[in-house]
Amino acid sequence: MTDPDSERIADALVEQAATLFDVHDNVSRVIGNLHLPIDEFQDRYDILMDDSFDFEAMVRVYLYMQVTGLSQTAVTDQIAVLEYLQIRFGLDGAPTQAALSYTKRKRFSGKLRSLLNSVADDISDAASDHGIQSQDFRKLDPDPDPTEIQETSTPLHHYVDNQAPGVITSTLDEVCPALDTGRAENVKHEDEVVWEHQILMSLQDRSGTRAAYRTFNKFRNDALHHDTHLNAVNSLGTPSSYQYTFDDFKNGKPTPDWRHVADAIQPQFSAAVERQLDMIRPTDEFTEPVVAAIDVTGAPVHVTPWKGEDDIEPDDERIVVDEKTGDTRVPKDDYPTMVNGAAESGVYEYQYATLTIVGANTPLVVAVEPIRHHSTWEGGDGRSTSWAEVVDRLMEQATELVDIHMVMADKAFDQHGVCHVLDQRHDVTYLIPKKADSQHLRSQVAEVREDPNVTARVEQDASLYLRNDTPYIDVDDDPDVGEDNYSHDVTFMHVPAERDDWIIRHADDTGYAIFMTNSDDVSPLEAEGLVNWYSRRWDIENEYRMILPLMPSIASKDYRMRFFAFTFSCLLYNLWRIVDHSLKVLASEKYDDYGRGPHESRLDTLLPLSDLLASSIICLFSGLDPPDVAV
Repeated sequence: MTDPDSERIADALVEQAATLFDVHDNVSRVIGNLHLPIDEFQDRYDILMDDSFDFEAMVRVYLYMQVTGLSQTAVTDQIAVLEYLQIRFGLDGAPTQAALSYTKRKRFSGKLRSLLNSVADDISDAASDHGIQSQDFRKLDPDPDPTEIQETSTPLHHYVDNQAPGVITSTLDEVCPALDTGRAENVKHEDEVVWEHQILMSLQDRSGTRAAYRTFNKFRNDALHHDTHLNAVNSLGTPSSYQYTFDDFKNGKPTPDWRHVADAIQPQFSAAVERQLDMIRPTDEFTEPVVAAIDVTGAPVHVTPWKGEDDIEPDDERIVVDEKTGDTRVPKDDYPTMVNGAAESGVYEYQYATLTIVGANTPLVVAVEPIRHHSTWEGGDGRSTSWAEVVDRLMEQATELVDIHMVMADKAFDQHGVCHVLDQRHDVTYLIPKKADSQHLRSQVAEVREDPNVTARVEQDASLYLRNDTPYIDVDDDPDVGEDNYSHDVTFMHVPAERDDWIIRHADDTGYAIFMTNSDDVSPLEAEGLVNWYSRRWDIENEYRMILPLMPSIASKDYRMRFFAFTFSCLLYNLWRIVDHSLKVLASEKYDDYGRGPHESRLDTLLPLSDLLASSIICLFSGLDPPDVAV
């Protein structure tokens, strides 16, 4: 094969690829559909054994490896678990890393390797010209052709075990590139190493301390130092437009330090979530508009905000902690600002609000927001963020990523400002249980209780008015506030309480709950259906039971580390959900009797979270492949 021949062949292959990218947005599809001039390629393998892989198929594998940038081990592992790649490339089975390495060194001539490398580079450029980003080259194909899916006799749980590592690796590759510490390009440890350590901290349930890092690094060469990791995360949580220190915000700054931290981290969290959503959007199992749920969780802090009696100085200011008894205590000077006193006495937490996709869709956290409440130990210096502002910020983040139809929240969000934000600013339907009721509403519930033929009652067109001092809402300047501070009409629904925490309790407990919604023309039957939707928000309660164990117990008081740890744990939770979603897609194509039944809103989880954690750790520790031998 002369140089002119190589140039002619390369031009023809690249022209084919560019045409195929007009039709396909998946690299493996394009490479699988290339017409290779195989007669002009020389196979240097003189003796073909029964277990030899087809030469043309191995050319396609090599092209795929070069375009995606996968190592030999990674590409052969992916082909082993994604059988559609075997069919797409014309393989009779999955080659091993050794077989691929041997083919590259012994069956491909130096000129052929150079030709294929050049073609791979040009195919990458053609993909980019068609709007396919380099990080998407190795994405799984969410919708393989039916002819590429073979029937199998493998039990479903074994199939899941075999497929999971490849899906996990692909999903991990999607999350981390969206996070950027903004450090210099010549740093010793790149961001990828930082996030690998953060993942290990979460998956192994270890603290973010020097002792934990010594454990992680015991079996690793050139390991990341504890302080390097902390500095990298702190860099991510620092706005790029202004390299500040926390002291800059303590005296007279209108915006507190924690708000700057959140504003720096949230866009990167959203970018990572967008990449995660892009992995499942093309599948039939994900539909928009979505139903979302808002709730609050807390990460416990086991350090008291109060000084011990031995530490109190004579001139320390005392704060009254019990108005009835007059008891006083002295707060610590350096206690973290973002720790809130929980409802239970003696319980302290960093609190976070999330907005999560619920219902029939894959449950994913798509927005996070810090919670700042004034706590007793702050005296008159504390400040609180209203629930209306929290909801507004969550919705601003989420609506950039998904189309939302309905939002459900718990009783804590039963506030006129919250309802105004959801109805007027974001134009979504909301469904919120009432914390308290009026004598008028109570009498209507009693009427429902006393009539055996009535199971629900609906009161339509109740006007919602804002007070002049409604938190977060400037009633004078808000263009959505009408005459006499009118906001919008609401509907009250009196329905049987399926859970005790829905009930508004009185001495004459009715066993009924009151919900409010801005949905129009709701009949009593439809009211029960809406409340059934509210029952689907159980996802968010299960979600917190999954997310909090993924948060490493961090010793640092730096809020950049604290808030990032929570958001990163949310991304890991999403990763589990997406891996499970991808496995369901693969299983539904592989097994005729697997799929959602007519009365099922969502299939049960295929991959337990514990299996994801174990598999992820294995993928991380075993993913350090030796470099391929240079051509």
